[in-house]
Amino acid sequence: MNLKIDKKKFIYLISPNQITVNFYINLEKVLKTGKVSFFQMRLKKYTFKQKILIGKKMRKICKRNEVKFLVNDDPLLAKKLNADG
Repeated sequence: MNLKIDKKKFIYLISPNQITVNFYINLEKVLKTGKVSFFQMRLKKYTFKQKILIGKKMRKICKRNEVKFLVNDDPLLAKKLNADG
């Protein structure tokens, strides 16, 4: 019996602590590979307002590439950004 098993890769990617302009371009490239299933925004040194602005950009990129967008340690921020978790 020959069974074909689809092995999907479940890479869980976490944001760096410092977000640069090139970060968004690089995130798009990585997520386009189809190898990442989850992306977590984990920013400790930014204000709530800054996290909202950054998170909206990240969420758009994740949604466009069918990657689940997660927010670390802040359920209010996750809700505000309409994150997946």
